[in-house]
Amino acid sequence: MAKVAKGEPVDPASYYFRTAVSFETASDKYAWLNGIIAIGTGSRPPEGPVYEIFEVL
Repeated sequence: MAKVAKGEPVDPASYYFRTAVSFETASDKYAWLNGIIAIGTGSRPPEGPVYEIFEVL
């Protein structure tokens, strides 16, 4: 994590980055997001965090 904090590249396989995602929107266009359950993985390149989010069926 020290390398991540310094902004140095770190192989994503060397750490565990998972998240449970929930959405809340008042937009009619995106209202479907309010009813899904999602999980995600992530990595922390020097440019900032990158997430891949997946809907759980």
